[in-house]
Amino acid sequence: MTLKNKFFIALGLIAFAVAGRFVPHLWNLTPVAAVALLSGARLGFGWGIAVPLSVMAITDPILGLTGLPMMLTIYLAFILPGVIGYFARNSSSTAFVLGGSFASTIFFYLSTNAAVWMFTSMYPHNLAGLIASYVAGLPFVMNQIVGDLFFTAALFTIWEFGKVFAVRMKTNKMSLSGEKVF
Repeated sequence: MTLKNKFFIALGLIAFAVAGRFVPHLWNLTPVAAVALLSGARLGFGWGIAVPLSVMAITDPILGLTGLPMMLTIYLAFILPGVIGYFARNSSSTAFVLGGSFASTIFFYLSTNAAVWMFTSMYPHNLAGLIASYVAGLPFVMNQIVGDLFFTAALFTIWEFGKVFAVRMKTNKMSLSGEKVF
């Protein structure tokens, strides 16, 4: 795939994820992690990092920033799916892709709730406060699991159908031009 093609696909994924953050939705039910996973898996390592960071950089100033320590935690947590996607790039296993999505969701939940506990005064800075932070985050992580798995399955399915469509279009174009197809 050419760099130009990757660039335009990345722009489309960024636009999709930006729209997903702006439309009314249940808390944490957005396509950002799924877009990161697909970018890493199909566009490459750098894209797996640049795409989710671009989404967050575009949307956070409008939706509201949360302070530097929280922002860094969230941004780092959204980089992980892109890295997982990159390492899954040669796998066509549905279980591996969805497992990567689930693992990145759990990492996001654990890291961001620990950051809320650590960097804010919402919870006492002891074990009970950390547990309370994780308990308070459970409804959000449930939505995120559903959203991440749904969007990951949808995006990877669309990608695979797109590949089949592209091959068929190329084959049809070649057969119409008189070139040998096989």
